Formats: sequence, C-alpha cells, structure tokens
Amino acid sequence: MNLPSHSRPLLGPDTASKTLLVAEDDRSTLSLYRAGLKGLQGFKILMAENGGQALEMLRQEPVHVLVTDLNMPVMDGFNLIAKASRFYPQVPIIVMTGLDESQHLNTPLQLGAIRILTKPPRLTILMDAIRAAAAFQPAGMVRGIGLNSILQLLDWEKKSCTLTVKSEAGMGLMYLKRGEVVHAAYRAIEGLPAAYEILSWDRPDIEFVETCRVERTIELPLTELLLNAAMVSDHRRPEFGEA
Repeated sequence: MNLPSHSRPLLGPDTASKTLLVAEDDRSTLSLYRAGLKGLQGFKILMAENGGQALEMLRQEPVHVLVTDLNMPVMDGFNLIAKASRFYPQVPIIVMTGLDESQHLNTPLQLGAIRILTKPPRLTILMDAIRAAAAFQPAGMVRGIGLNSILQLLDWEKKSCTLTVKSEAGMGLMYLKRGEVVHAAYRAIEGLPAAYEILSWDRPDIEFVETCRVERTIELPLTELLLNAAMVSDHRRPEFGEA
C-alpha cells in the first residue's frame, strides 16, 4: 500500500529554505511530529514511514537534516544511517529512539549520526537540535559538518569515541571521553600540538571509528581548546610556515 504521508510536505510560516526528513514508523509519533514541528520556521518537512522510503526521498531531492527512528520495518534506522552516511555524507543525522544506550551501544554515532535523543521527544529540544544540525553545514565541508561543530555536538551528548580526521594535510585522530577531547595524534605529534594541528585543517573528512581507549593527555575544557586552536590557526602561517 502506498503511504501518502511523505508526499505532503509541511511548510513553515516563512519561505522554506531547508528540508527536514523524518523517518518514523509509529503513526502516533508521526502525528506528533507533524503537529509539533510546524514551529520550525524556514523548513519544509517530509515524512517517511520506514528507512526504505527515507532513502528513496534522499535520492529524489536535497535534504538538509535527517531525523530517524532505529526500529522500523523494511529498512531499520541503523541501515538507513549507514547508507545515508555513505551516499549523502553532507546530511547530518539525528536519532530519536526509545532504546537505551545499553541496547544501541552508540552504534548510530559510529555509523555517522551526530546526536541521539530519547523518546518521547521534548519538541523544544528536538527543534533546537534540528536547527543546530542545519546550521552546522559550512560550504565546502566534505561531510557537511565542521570538526568544531561535531566536537560541540559530542560535548552536548557527553559521548566517548575516536574521530578519524582526514584532510589534504594527512590523517589525524582525536579521542573523546564524555564529550571532552582527551588526546590527539598526528604523525609523530601527540597531545595538544596534535589537536591544534588537526583543528586548523580546512576541509576535513570526519568519521567515528571506535570507542575511546587512550589515557588523557589534554586537560583543557572544550571551549578553551577551540579558542586556543583558533588563535594558533590565526598565527600559524607566519609563525609555522615551514610545517
């Protein structure tokens, strides 16, 4: 049976400049989204009732943010995230799930999602997350979201993971425990110098690769680390021209 719900886009009160795609099989939750997310000004909202529909809609038109459930028929959220991250890496993905962390084991983050929210959703938190994800799409970024923004999102969620960051300069690793950067490595450089080097890269490709399994060498809070990295980046060309 054809499901018509995803064929009727919802337009915010302003002219829609961004598109949100929601993949959710529970009809009551879809109804909640349909009513509550009308407060997202400037968004066209598309609804899909499983991962297969969502993937087809990603093929049909540009999407700026994807919100997905995990347990769905036809194609579940895990497979949707994996495929969307591979074929549409510029689309930030937010997960809404009733599963707790012991059940999903942060697998969505490893597959490419940027944030996990728990059902039932508080619409204000969900809308804030959607707006933030839509804003974190600087032009020219290979994966559609900058490293600083990813670090801020992971800090919000207090996640532990390892980021593989690739650019023309090479490949570096950043390790996070409960959202804080605790170590970094680039070639023979480790710790803060490596973190500053990686944070200076202009067009990184970023992947979540594994849980954090290193000892802490960086003690700075994330805000201070990013501020220092910006100052280092501002001065590194004249001062570190031989790098």
